[in-house]
Amino acid sequence: MTMISGLAVLVVEDEFLVALDAESMIRTLGAASIEVVGTFEDAERRLTEGTYDLVLLDVNLNGQMSFPLGRIAQSRGIPVVFATGYTPHTRSLADFESGVRLAKSYTPESLTVALMAALEAKAASPVTG
Repeated sequence: MTMISGLAVLVVEDEFLVALDAESMIRTLGAASIEVVGTFEDAERRLTEGTYDLVLLDVNLNGQMSFPLGRIAQSRGIPVVFATGYTPHTRSLADFESGVRLAKSYTPESLTVALMAALEAKAASPVTG
């Protein structure tokens, strides 16, 4: 059992094979539901309409930066893992706000660490409201 067991996870990834791999890895961790979308617009719709416990968000969706999607998730109290091939030298870490950064190409182990870090950060943050 992991902290991901029983959770609803949204995967936002524009590369089909990467999305399939991420979905498989997250399913192995025991997520109750996994929804995969590949466009900024679909992700925005799902983030505003759906209920998720965690979001894995590709930073660059077909040339469009996804940081606004991360802000939507974070405003709803949903922890975000930003998956990216960018290094801290090519993209400011400030853009990642309070999300966890996951370097592509990731492994099941590095994905697990990032997802758990995002959940732990949320659990440790003070409740606002």
